[in-house]
Amino acid sequence: MCVLGLLAMVAMSTMLVGCPPKEVADPETSPVAGEPADGPAGPADAADGETWTVGFSNATWEDPWREVQNKEMQLEADKHPEIELIIADGQNDNGKQIETVESFLEQGIDLLIISPREADALTSVVKKVYDSGIPVVTIDRNINEPAYTCFIGGDNKRIGAAAAELVIKHFGDQPAKIVEIEGVPDASATLDRKAGFEEAIADKADLEIVYDQPANYKRAPAVETMTAALTGNQQIDCVYAHNDEMALGAYQAAKSVGRDGEMIIIGIDAVQTEAIKAVMDGNMHATYFYPTCGKDAIQAALKILKGEDVDETITLETTEITAENAEQYYDPENTLVIQG
Repeated sequence: MCVLGLLAMVAMSTMLVGCPPKEVADPETSPVAGEPADGPAGPADAADGETWTVGFSNATWEDPWREVQNKEMQLEADKHPEIELIIADGQNDNGKQIETVESFLEQGIDLLIISPREADALTSVVKKVYDSGIPVVTIDRNINEPAYTCFIGGDNKRIGAAAAELVIKHFGDQPAKIVEIEGVPDASATLDRKAGFEEAIADKADLEIVYDQPANYKRAPAVETMTAALTGNQQIDCVYAHNDEMALGAYQAAKSVGRDGEMIIIGIDAVQTEAIKAVMDGNMHATYFYPTCGKDAIQAALKILKGEDVDETITLETTEITAENAEQYYDPENTLVIQG
């Protein structure tokens, strides 16, 4: 996530996410269990009174999901006095994030946690850390080579497929024109959310993607992207956005020209009360809870540093949230949904 200033960035109440009524990740095809990870295992034990320094390079602090990710990671780290957590902001810039990793390496961290902005750009520097003997935990987004000890994330391809299944169910045999608003172009999450959705509708001739552009997981660019889509398409039946910030931006743009009632909008993340309320109100058709991996990353890091085995891939469960179950996740006292 630790820079103390982060905790003052936004006033956040906390609530526990309840047990999901519908799991999107298939335990048969996306198991949490896997082969024990190879590579650097870290020191066996910290000496009495000493700490392990864990550096977390986050791709950005700009969006609500990242705010929750930082907070959840810090909350878990605070439970373990032997862990000293330092969080660096990649500022949504590949070069800046590379600098944060290089700085961690110079500081002599004991373990690196990273959510890489883009795989192509960050793979080399992450591999440099890993090859130096420092364990690496990648979360949410991965790199292009197996130069890491453990990867933790939801099944983004499965989420995309689940969103497609929801669209297919909603429209049945009726034709539908779809706008897809993507995240950061080369991020593994973007690629998987896109592939899962598009592969699932590939044999549905009546479902057509008429506009497909990135908005980098940000609301303001999504407003611009959706405005362009609305201008160029007299009919839009569905918007599939790769996160809730972009889904809310799409709704804002459609509402501003009086066209919000003609389409369903689907997002991903479900850490914003605003998005859950939008589902309750019918302004969004659905969203998918995507775990931030913050708590899980610290737990895995601690095992690695103690010399214990961890699975090379840990796939976290995700949840489909629709009008049928959104109310159980909604609390008007909360701005963000945080797992403690």
